[in-house]
Amino acid sequence: MKKSIYFLVGMLLGIDSILYAQEVLNNQSIITLVRAKVARDLILDKIKASASQFNMSTNGLVELKQATVPDPILDAMMLASSPLPTLRNQDVIDLYTGKVSREIITKKIQYSETSFNLSTDDIVALKAAKVPDQLVKVMMVPKRAQQQSTNPNLIAGVLAPHPETLPTAVRSRFAEPGIYYEEYKTPKPQYLQVEPTTTNQTKTGSVGEAVINQYTGGIPGTTQRVGLANKSANMVVEDNRPVFYLVFSGVNRKTMNDVAESIFDGVASPNDFVLIRAKVSGRGREVIIGRQSAYTSESGFSTGAVPFRFKKISNTLYKVYFEQDVAAGEYAFLYNKGSEFSSSLKIYDFSLRNNTK
Repeated sequence: MKKSIYFLVGMLLGIDSILYAQEVLNNQSIITLVRAKVARDLILDKIKASASQFNMSTNGLVELKQATVPDPILDAMMLASSPLPTLRNQDVIDLYTGKVSREIITKKIQYSETSFNLSTDDIVALKAAKVPDQLVKVMMVPKRAQQQSTNPNLIAGVLAPHPETLPTAVRSRFAEPGIYYEEYKTPKPQYLQVEPTTTNQTKTGSVGEAVINQYTGGIPGTTQRVGLANKSANMVVEDNRPVFYLVFSGVNRKTMNDVAESIFDGVASPNDFVLIRAKVSGRGREVIIGRQSAYTSESGFSTGAVPFRFKKISNTLYKVYFEQDVAAGEYAFLYNKGSEFSSSLKIYDFSLRNNTK
């Protein structure tokens, strides 16, 4: 009897894993949803929450447009498909003759590596193919596409690199424990404290998950999200590769900040934190902090987590840095201890603006 029960539970867990494994969106998935007249917002949420393997080549994009997939969905699919194939003159011609909108072609240029040829003969060929002058101008200066982007976090201009080490005279300037951004636009650096936001706006599941769980007995499960008001943080950081300093106090080993739940008591190092890229929607920002199904329960920040490096400067001071450019978007440092998610969370949020998509 016990063997039968174990077999049944194992089989159900296997089904759960298979369901997750099969949840990989492709072009046909989106076309099917569009033709079924599923609400646009629900499709966008599905793209943001699911793994995907979209074909966003020139041919793939033209086929999607022929299937009447709306531009906002095409934009979301391109954003979920980094890196995109290198774009050349013929791609722009094929996209335009394939009835892809100017806005999507501009964004395609923005999101892609480009290898355009723009000699006199090439421009004549583009003109003969009736490619609009506006697009040819963007091809001449691809950065123009970033300036035209609706993404408010993309900026123009070259950003100065950070110094290799923290100046000794600066170490005593941190007024209190916390997280500080190193703004290094001038020879004299500024260290700006990232103010925390405490939230208990926890949301479980979505409309789509509710419908699926109703017919499967809860096997797929639901995601637990924390919502933040507004589409962007008050703290704005302009940097391709930001540098932060985490300052702890020497009381009770290391304590960063006092909060009602005392979740920072005994914080040992930056290893206790995670950096999350928040998802932006019409309702504001949100981060996923866990997932629960009928047979499994997970907590933590695997979705949207951004890896970082850190260097210990002293017993109470750490430098946090990145080995690669970080994409523009909305981010937050969170205390990474799943057992304490039942109460409010202290979130150190900031908007990252730069030239990186």
